[in-house]
Amino acid sequence: MNARLFSTLIITLACITFTSCEDDPTNELKTITLSRSETNVAKQNCDFAWNMFDHVTKTSGNAIVSPLSATYAMCMTANGAKGATRDEIYKALGFDDFSDEDVNNYLHKLTTQLSSLDSKTTLYIANSLWHNSSYQIHNEYITSTKTYYDADVMPLDIYNAATQVNDWCSTKTNGLINDLLKSNQVDKFTASILVNAMYFDGQWKNRFNKKDTYKSKFYCADNSTPTVEYMSGKQNFKYFNTLTFSMASLDFGNGAFAIRFILPNKNYTSNGNYYTFGDCINEIKTIGWNEIIKNGCIEDVTINIPKFSLENHLDMKPIYQEMGIISAFNSSADFSNMSTSAPLFITSASQSNYFEIDEDGATAASASSHVTGEYYATGPFTLNRPFIFALTERSTGAILFIGKVEKL
Repeated sequence: MNARLFSTLIITLACITFTSCEDDPTNELKTITLSRSETNVAKQNCDFAWNMFDHVTKTSGNAIVSPLSATYAMCMTANGAKGATRDEIYKALGFDDFSDEDVNNYLHKLTTQLSSLDSKTTLYIANSLWHNSSYQIHNEYITSTKTYYDADVMPLDIYNAATQVNDWCSTKTNGLINDLLKSNQVDKFTASILVNAMYFDGQWKNRFNKKDTYKSKFYCADNSTPTVEYMSGKQNFKYFNTLTFSMASLDFGNGAFAIRFILPNKNYTSNGNYYTFGDCINEIKTIGWNEIIKNGCIEDVTINIPKFSLENHLDMKPIYQEMGIISAFNSSADFSNMSTSAPLFITSASQSNYFEIDEDGATAASASSHVTGEYYATGPFTLNRPFIFALTERSTGAILFIGKVEKL
């Protein structure tokens, strides 16, 4: 019997709106309480995020990924896997020392609690499992997907699958993603499709004033120097500095969510060139992301951020394979925890992303498919050369998006 097609599609969308946000005494900062094991899972998930982004930075140009989307995708997939297939996925995620229950409980808490952390933001996470009636999906797998991921479970009409899935995506993402699945991606050998949708609408804690926007050069990685618009404002923000980079954090709403801007420092041992993104990521891995975001000092400094937009489409299969997930993509895959009707494997994995930011708002979207020391700043923090940014949640350190800007 030929190996059958196993398609897993995950969609993540975040829409972020930056507007004025007056102090609201009723909007207290809330956190997610994790058990000891879940705390360790969260730490490892941050490590995975930077490991995955490290692979993405090896390609030139702007890029953005959603580590959280990839985590949901792979963990829902891992629940259906056994043996080497499951072990490879967990090892790549850094979860090899954890049980399925530890991982699933952590993601369930994110799914059910992230949305209630800040009344100034709207965050919605939804999951779904679509299955072909020609293949018997184990009740145990369906139950775990419902229990841990609050997934909608629906039959898949292989002749109308694109319309089914795209309509669901459009509904869950307020019409922002409505054409993810193409009709030729599904055929009679498609056993199931997994979908994750995420919608985020938040307000800056301190809004940028449009009258302070100015034009200046941006020094691109390719040595070009286009003139771009910079949002500018003096405000208190958390500042952190290491050997290789400086980082400024700007909060949304009550501070539950933030964007971290990472700017490489000058490397005076290499003729004054700047440290590379790879150098910065290696130091983040060495220090630890959670250590970085909980330390630093509060600075009252002018911050200047370029208005920008970027988008990309990533073939995630080679990235996952470089991270050690091999068998899931070939005929040796073991997804018998999902179904034993036929041998299943993942035929493709990809992620499409979009991010745009200006004074009034930003929109971010991602679609993934498987079918430390103190430093006191003395001048403005200006992102006028290549930088990294990450959209994160404070209490768990969860990274929703990481991007790099090399050229504007």
